[in-house]
Amino acid sequence: MQRDRITDDIYVLTSDLYAQVNAGVVFASDGVVVIDTLPFPDETREIIALVEKEAEGRPIYLVLTHYHTDHTFGACLFPNAIAIAHTLCRKRLEEHGEQALQAAKAQDPAFAPLSLRLPEVVVKEGDLLLRLGNKTLQLFHAPGHSPDGLAVYVREDRILFTGDVMMPIPYIVDGDVGQTIATLQRFRELQIETMVPGHGEPILRGEVPDAIQANINYLNTIVREVRRYLQQGKPREALRELDVESCGIPRIALNGLAPQLHHRNLLALYQRLSAEIQPAPRARATKTSSRSSRAS
Repeated sequence: MQRDRITDDIYVLTSDLYAQVNAGVVFASDGVVVIDTLPFPDETREIIALVEKEAEGRPIYLVLTHYHTDHTFGACLFPNAIAIAHTLCRKRLEEHGEQALQAAKAQDPAFAPLSLRLPEVVVKEGDLLLRLGNKTLQLFHAPGHSPDGLAVYVREDRILFTGDVMMPIPYIVDGDVGQTIATLQRFRELQIETMVPGHGEPILRGEVPDAIQANINYLNTIVREVRRYLQQGKPREALRELDVESCGIPRIALNGLAPQLHHRNLLALYQRLSAEIQPAPRARATKTSSRSSRAS
């Protein structure tokens, strides 16, 4: 696990084992907030060690930005923390969490000690403010990558933890393009010193506007291109012609995972859009009589 101190009392913890997943820790005068857990238990235990060393008896809160397993499996390792998530996150965990955890245990014994942890506090409508002395954390719905996304904005430090709605390449297989763009547009309304995406390196103030616009451009591009393929009657297999770099994302993004995620995005869009788009009819060839074809 990589640990970066982005202010005196805010840390970003990044997985070395899976897809540069990010978690965060915010030390406030009246509490400690952990934002997501890391994919593997040993990495999450490193977060616990940091929190236990610095918390000094302050209450601990655990915010889950969405229900996906690489961000939530370690929640049970914080038994004394108050877990917070969007209400849709709790619903998705209730529906899918146990099955996903059992599948992980079958593949890797490292997950054997884990159990499913559901959030006790849920955000239903509007924003939730955590006022913890010298810091105020604004939790707000940030759908797009998944319907249950929750972002965390530390007002005093102007640091935004986005969850997976912001990544080096947008990933909408379990989400929605329109919701992703709307959430990214809301991010533009915030004053941001540092943006911490769900995966990948933190983004500094001067780079934030361009990073947001790049992701919006990518989403608009793949929608446009998949629509064109459908209108031309091209099969799903032809989507491999649409290289990730031709759609505006470097293939090395996210440690080289970008091409794989890009192709999954295309397949998901192809399936969704195929129901509403019919291929353009081909013009029928017509025979012309020899009489009508003669020059008059």
